[in-house]
Amino acid sequence: MSVRSWRWSCLCGLLLVGGFGGGAAVAAAVSFHHDDVLGTSLEIVAEATDFAAAARAEAAVLGEIDRLAKVCSTYDPASEISRWLDSGEAREVSPDLAAILRACDRWRRASDGAFHPGVAVASRVWREAERAGSGPDEAQLRAVAAALRDAPWTWCGAAVAPRAASITVDGLGKGAIIDAACAAALGIEGVSGVLVNLGGDLAVRGGMEREVVVAAPDPAAVAGGLLDRVSVADRAIATSGDAFRGFTVAGRRHSHVIDPRSARPADGVRSATVVAAAAADADALATICCVLSPPESIRLVERIDGASCLILDREGVVHASRDWRGERFGPRRTAAAGVAFAADADGKPDERTREFVLDLEINRPAGGGRYRRPYVAVWVEDKDGFPVKTLLLWVQRDGQRWLPDLKRWYRADRLRKLAEETDLVATVSEATRQPGRHSVSWDGRDNAGAALPPGEYTICLEAAREHGTYQFDRRTVTLGGEPFREAFDGGTEIKAATFEERVVGGGR
Repeated sequence: MSVRSWRWSCLCGLLLVGGFGGGAAVAAAVSFHHDDVLGTSLEIVAEATDFAAAARAEAAVLGEIDRLAKVCSTYDPASEISRWLDSGEAREVSPDLAAILRACDRWRRASDGAFHPGVAVASRVWREAERAGSGPDEAQLRAVAAALRDAPWTWCGAAVAPRAASITVDGLGKGAIIDAACAAALGIEGVSGVLVNLGGDLAVRGGMEREVVVAAPDPAAVAGGLLDRVSVADRAIATSGDAFRGFTVAGRRHSHVIDPRSARPADGVRSATVVAAAAADADALATICCVLSPPESIRLVERIDGASCLILDREGVVHASRDWRGERFGPRRTAAAGVAFAADADGKPDERTREFVLDLEINRPAGGGRYRRPYVAVWVEDKDGFPVKTLLLWVQRDGQRWLPDLKRWYRADRLRKLAEETDLVATVSEATRQPGRHSVSWDGRDNAGAALPPGEYTICLEAAREHGTYQFDRRTVTLGGEPFREAFDGGTEIKAATFEERVVGGGR
């Protein structure tokens, strides 16, 4: 294989974990990554004239997140919304909070009650049932559902009074913060485009275009853990579902999304992804699409200018609105099947569908609060030590010579020029997960997209923090044989990591 072909094959592999829009704008982008921001992870990408302007955009985004968290976070007893709720009285609220409350009103009416800011009281009932190990009292559920038929607050001119027993604006508050953060970044001189991804809900603004991976709720749902890819430009995309949060009551797992009309978990949909003009609207619609049936959701979304949706139901069926422009479920409505290994040990085709899942958890600093992610690389080497696949590459595009810090991956990859010119960090829309916990799925193909033959391979994990610690571990595994689960040693940067092979379909 020529050097050029090898470079291209590695780029194809890296794009699986870091697909982006093309052109010179990608090379000019600067990215920043933080964990434990509003209880999840934050990605910021700024297209700017220089690094200093991009750093100012990062500061503007973080400042706007902090400012609005003090307005609408019900987890902070000193926030404006908490103080308003504690008062129990009609009072004028800030323009920021008023805009969020009115947006909640609009989506509660548009969804005929499938969206309700008072649904937290039903969540509390199910959480108590989970602790008790038995289902909630039916009379209690009926009473909660009846209360949720009323508006959560009442307006008296410019003043508003809380009515519901428990109120949270989480259903669209994160999206509203993303919208404001993007506007703040674009207000910085020298910044022409920005992406803000807060826990899988994101917006792309300015002259930037980004290819976003829509993650499946679990690797077995769709091959490689990828539901679809969609290009996003001057739009927002949000995903809601049961991948990371839920209730387990009497041995049965339920979605954390509650249908306000029944006060029961909305278990009919596994995942809903919505593209819309505003992040607040995409956020609200993604929740609504988990509550309504897929046909009802599609009818609602198709009435909204510029909106589209992709829904995975409990039976594994994918539903797409007519304007969804994904790679797999776009206008042609084609789906990709799982990937099998090229052959078994006897040279016969292996018809079983296999999935490989890497789960890792980053150590949180002792002091708590948000923190920057370390540089991390995970790759697969064949028995000759050749890097056949880069599964994960996290770097901080900050103008530093960051790749040499991942010295083993850097030496194995031998693509310094390509890597320094291309942003390789993934943009993924998925259900909100806990900070520091990440999962990457792989379909068993090499960097060129060819199915790997079964045999012995080495999974390498490397982590480094600028001016900090270094961690390396590897495990030799047999791919294409019996399913397995290998655990890496914990260290200063990576608290825990596992690599697992599963057989999810087919067989002989």
